[in-house]
Amino acid sequence: MQSRFGGEHARPFDGIDESENRVIVAGFGRFGQIVARVLSARRIKFTALDSSQTHVDFVRKFGNKVYYGDASRLDLLRAAGAETAAIFVLAIDDVDASVRTAELVRDQFPGLKVFARARNRQHAFALKEAGVRYIIRETYVSSLEMASTVLESLGDSSANARALVRKFRQHDEATLEAQYAVKDDETKFLATSREAASQLEQLFAADEAKTD
Repeated sequence: MQSRFGGEHARPFDGIDESENRVIVAGFGRFGQIVARVLSARRIKFTALDSSQTHVDFVRKFGNKVYYGDASRLDLLRAAGAETAAIFVLAIDDVDASVRTAELVRDQFPGLKVFARARNRQHAFALKEAGVRYIIRETYVSSLEMASTVLESLGDSSANARALVRKFRQHDEATLEAQYAVKDDETKFLATSREAASQLEQLFAADEAKTD
């Protein structure tokens, strides 16, 4: 059997029998599963989609209800209830598919609030271009948590470590916005990056001076 993606033995996409859930999770890898588990703990129903039939079959072995389907297809999004859902969690691994899906949701379901996972800064920029406003970079938060723990292990108080990490996060998010504004101009992009690094160093130096 020829698949719609050109491979062999692929089965048709699943029929979706849940269309009234307020949350749709597109992409059920590690990121999407964690979001889904938290929703489940709060007894919030969701509709999950993943375009890998092998992945779907594996996840189902552990009792998860997830549909085999391509979230970048309009008919499947409609079947999943995108017209009435409130939240769309975009956690697709493939960057191109992620951006295509974001563009489709923007154009066809403008009232649907999208929360997206980005693999890196460039992916985040592409999602912003597609109209996504709520973006979490893949390893960003966990890296900040690790940095805070490392600072505490080196002798910083818990409160001081959290304050430093919070300041870094605020600065980095402001830098991301500044870089996005000049992302197509390499000279300005590099200049913005250097300026941001210098500003961060000055911020931390000022903090040290206060505690001396």
